Amino acid sequence: MFNLKIKRDDLIEALSNNLDSLHGGWFLDTETGAVLLNSDAIDDLPEDVEDNPRYLTIECIDSHVAFTIMTDFVAELNDSKETRRLAEALSRPKPFRQFKDTLVAYPKLREAWFAYEEAAYLRLAERWCDHNGIEAEWI
Repeated sequence: MFNLKIKRDDLIEALSNNLDSLHGGWFLDTETGAVLLNSDAIDDLPEDVEDNPRYLTIECIDSHVAFTIMTDFVAELNDSKETRRLAEALSRPKPFRQFKDTLVAYPKLREAWFAYEEAAYLRLAERWCDHNGIEAEWI
């Protein structure tokens, strides 16, 4: 295991943002801790980013995991009209959009969701680092 300073928000963005289908994916530079997006719009990306072991591929989490985070959040709430509306949103087509649209009507619940989601993604980032032998110092 090695120590590495990593921008927490950058790693979380890479884990949660499925841009790799549009670009070449996300990578972690194991020498600098930088999170890199392989994109045509980025000129200063190393040419060997996909082949050099210095760069670890960061796979975006499955939508199933993101969905589970939402359902876990709802399950932890007290039974209320708002909770039932969120649960219903998750059972409709396009549950991610439905969930976010429903939250707009409940500002306090929306803020609680953002805090819950951030904590869940931080745990995922920590697990990703552990899995890759990295002891991260978040910056």
